[in-house]
Amino acid sequence: MSITTRGRFIVFEGIDASGKSTQVNRLAEMVSAAGRKVHITAEPTTGPIGSLIRQAFSGRTPLDDRVIAALFVADRIDHLTNERDGILELLGRGIDVISDRYYLSSVAYHSSDIDMNWVVRANELSTDLLLPDLTIYLDVAPAVALRRLQSRAQQTDKFEVFERLSAAHNNYERAIELLGTRDNIQVISADGTLEEIAVEVQAVVNRSAGDVFQQAISTV
Repeated sequence: MSITTRGRFIVFEGIDASGKSTQVNRLAEMVSAAGRKVHITAEPTTGPIGSLIRQAFSGRTPLDDRVIAALFVADRIDHLTNERDGILELLGRGIDVISDRYYLSSVAYHSSDIDMNWVVRANELSTDLLLPDLTIYLDVAPAVALRRLQSRAQQTDKFEVFERLSAAHNNYERAIELLGTRDNIQVISADGTLEEIAVEVQAVVNRSAGDVFQQAISTV
């Protein structure tokens, strides 16, 4: 009988251009420097379902918004359960997983087209399998996010317009009010510098997630 410490599952949420990807990488560097194994991931995934979602976002494969919402549910379940690099498999091996988006993104972005209660219920297929140990929501004003997006020399997707960003921001606030107590969601302002935000992230991780991962799971 060997003892394996369960990995930590930490999720970053926020509207586009909130700085999630940067902070995911910075936290991963900190975790790795502490001597822990860490895996970075994101949604939609790079798997077959995630690739179809990305094609829909770019306009190459036109899909109804309800279809896209359902595809996210399927992509998320595969993200959790696939045998190659599924989150549950990695956590069971003691690897920390840091994800750029999880189910709250679906609640925030799809509730403008579909009833929020439906989106929450559909994603219970995932949350019944795994809730994050900590979710960090990077809060940035939609107007600020839009300016950041417009400064990038790249094509934007269907959600990267002010109306969509504003709706998603409002839906994030509604979702956090609804689910924040159950799901250990911590809100950090994303208006500061990258360094200031990183310091806040580290403080939140140390304060909110420190004791959760001391538990050990037994494996044969």
